[in-house]
Amino acid sequence: MRVCGNTDIGRTRTTNEDDYCIARNDMGDWIALVCDGIGGSAAGEIASNIATTCVYNEFMKSPALEKDYQVESWVQNVLNKANDEIYSRSLHNIKQRGMGTTCVGTIITRRAAYIFNVGDSRLYANYSDGFIQMSEDHSVIAQLMREGKISKEESRTHAQRNTLTSALGVWKVFRMDMHKIDPNFRHLLLCSDGLHGYVNENVIEEIVKDERLSLSEKVNFLISKANQAGGADNCTIVLLEKEAGERP
Repeated sequence: MRVCGNTDIGRTRTTNEDDYCIARNDMGDWIALVCDGIGGSAAGEIASNIATTCVYNEFMKSPALEKDYQVESWVQNVLNKANDEIYSRSLHNIKQRGMGTTCVGTIITRRAAYIFNVGDSRLYANYSDGFIQMSEDHSVIAQLMREGKISKEESRTHAQRNTLTSALGVWKVFRMDMHKIDPNFRHLLLCSDGLHGYVNENVIEEIVKDERLSLSEKVNFLISKANQAGGADNCTIVLLEKEAGERP
């Protein structure tokens, strides 16, 4: 398994509210995570950092995750802990009131691969038969599109295009999606909306699949594409690549 991540402030923001982590623990399990803070200025930055730090610390001392229910229980518990910490911090500091963060991640054990998400940061998988968005956005726009009330074109300029329906730390409860996925992927791409909100999915797919580029070149090329599109948001990417024949 090869993994590379990077984050960029973009061309218009004064702070980077994104955060990410990549880790492998003593059990040989991998985790990768991308968080996109909300709440403005330092508040979003604090929320995303709390989430990534909490997940990392818990993962590094985690026992072996051998069963599906163990993985699901572990993810739910650690995200509950992160949610509680962000929410509590926001109540005690008026400048941080309402802060929160998205969270998208993957856990890869010796036996299986899992994905989870809260908010609209995304995970894509590159399989032999296609490049697929595996996560479902928790946003007003995504809900309206699922209900057929607006088109994809209309979503780009809709007044509520940045409104989330779930996030860590904003409410006492949150929605989390979690799935066990086919482990026979070639790549997994985790990203904040600073990438998928500005760069066409076909362009993202083309870069991820380009065998002429190294992993780090792919990550940095994707970030440059986001900046070329205006760089209106922070952009964070983690890209995992399995070598041919490699098992989970």
